[in-house]
This record gives sequence, C-alpha cells and structure tokens, in this order.
Amino acid sequence: MARLPVEFFDPTAKQQLLDLPSKALKRRALELLAQVSKENPKLGKPCGFAFSTGNLSDCRKLYFDEERDVDPRYRIIYRLLPDEDGPSKAEVIRIGLKVPYGDEEQIYRQVGRALDRLLGRVS
Repeated sequence: MARLPVEFFDPTAKQQLLDLPSKALKRRALELLAQVSKENPKLGKPCGFAFSTGNLSDCRKLYFDEERDVDPRYRIIYRLLPDEDGPSKAEVIRIGLKVPYGDEEQIYRQVGRALDRLLGRVS
C-alpha cells in the first residue's frame, strides 16, 4: 500500500498537536497518524451523527493517552478524502481531550463547528 499523506484541516488542528501537554502524548498521536498513513487509513472508528455535533459520519476517531493501558482521554478526529473507498489523503480536523458531554469545547463539537455542521446555528 502506498503511503497516504496526512494533512491538517487548518492551523488550529496542527496547533492542537503541538499543544498536547506531554512528549508522550505527542509521540502517541504521531504514532497513530503514521499507522493511518502507512498501514491502515481506516484505523479509527467511524464517527456518526448527534444533534450536538452535526453529521460527522465521514469522520473517524482515534483514541489515545500517554499510557496504552488506561482509558484514553484524547481523540484525533480525521477524515479520508475524497472518500473512504479511494482516499488520496487523510485530513486531521481536531486533536484534543474528550471532555464531558455538554461542554461547549467537547472535541466532537469542535469538529462540528470547524466543518460548519452544527444544527440550528444562528449566523
């Protein structure tokens, strides 16, 4: 399999990687993105639809933390473009903590906002 380029959706996504609070977290995130690039573009679990986030069914999520044997607190949300059946690149949309449901900065809401998919938005 040819190497799939991994790109960032916007500067915020790249900065979120750089802002991870430890070297271990950055290393783990980069390891997962390398697996997506080199071995398995569909490594992440599919996202879906929720009223709080909008339709993220074209996105995938990877779970990670500093240690592999703990319940992972962090998420990488990415999508395969132009589509999952024939991807030419993986695009990282957001990286960060999955915070408790209902919090405005929940990682999945960040993705919905970035992709302009939140329902009922007043512009």
